[in-house]
Amino acid sequence: MASALITHEVQSLIGQETLPERSRFPISEEMALDVADATEDPNPLYIDRAYAESSRFGGLLCPPLATWKDIAPPIGYFGAGQESHFQVPLPFNSYGLNGGSDWQFLRPAYVGDWITRRFRILDIYEKRGRSGPLVFVVRQETQTNHNGQVINSAKRVSIHRALPPEKEASHGANPRVEPVLEGSLRPVLVSPPSPEGVAPRAQPEPSRQRFFEEVEVGMDLPPVVKGPLTTTHLVRWAAANGNYARIHWDLPFAQLRQGLPNVVVNGSLKNQYLGQLLVNFAGDGGWFRRFYVEHRGMDFPGDVLTAFGAVTAKREVPWDSSVEKGGQAGFGYVDCQVSLRNSRREQTASGWATVAMPKRGGRLPLAWEAEE
Repeated sequence: MASALITHEVQSLIGQETLPERSRFPISEEMALDVADATEDPNPLYIDRAYAESSRFGGLLCPPLATWKDIAPPIGYFGAGQESHFQVPLPFNSYGLNGGSDWQFLRPAYVGDWITRRFRILDIYEKRGRSGPLVFVVRQETQTNHNGQVINSAKRVSIHRALPPEKEASHGANPRVEPVLEGSLRPVLVSPPSPEGVAPRAQPEPSRQRFFEEVEVGMDLPPVVKGPLTTTHLVRWAAANGNYARIHWDLPFAQLRQGLPNVVVNGSLKNQYLGQLLVNFAGDGGWFRRFYVEHRGMDFPGDVLTAFGAVTAKREVPWDSSVEKGGQAGFGYVDCQVSLRNSRREQTASGWATVAMPKRGGRLPLAWEAEE
């Protein structure tokens, strides 16, 4: 049923699919390095060609959650690389917050791969939030390589919220002109670290491979700790993935135009930290298979973020099935519950994931079938 927000025009978008969009350049060694550097992830599979070529993958990889980079996107009201993701005609103009995603990783993304992506709108619906009406837009993204093979797929949720009427009206008058800011900026904490010290760069360090037989239900994943985060971390991540959305670096815009208390840490950057947690746990011989995450709160410059989790279940894959998939002696699936917590003791993201781990003497396939 149509409403004031979900009009018939909006409803008609459900089921529509975008035309395929091919990346402007193949994944480069520099792109993989930039992403790893921006997320402070020293995994040698991303930054050490000799190491990666000697691994079971046989080549340098791109971090699995960062296989697409927006190259020279148009700069609009929300920043660069943003409007093209949220072209849904809603009666209010607000940034689409990252509500969460459900990824499936079906193949490694190699340096040299050309990536093509397309989106399909699965659903658009309305809910009432604490601050007013919210519109949820659910999209399915599929990425393929230059051989037509699916690299990954992701069901993504963006959340749009109404802004106060006076802010909405001032923007709608002339979208080509930056609206006059109203009110005054609220004080925010100055982001550490202090100018006296510079955090050392993390160095590549291969870890010992865990095997399926070693994993026990209830086992904690070795945590990944980041921060204290600064606005520079956010700008560096924007440069790595090509998305300069203004709520992540423009304080006046974040506070006065979007009603936020501060610039906010990118949901996509927080996903990277959780992804690093899981890739590290799976090891080079394992595989980051599936990842579902919901964003429930905001993090700000000055926060220290900790990605953590625990094993909730183990599922053994029979030997004959793993042989059909290219394995030698079987492997198993390990299910994990994961979360992200900030230094203010708030849990701002949570979800679950599945990693595949080899049994002793076994190995995993490089290609996987999509799950329902």
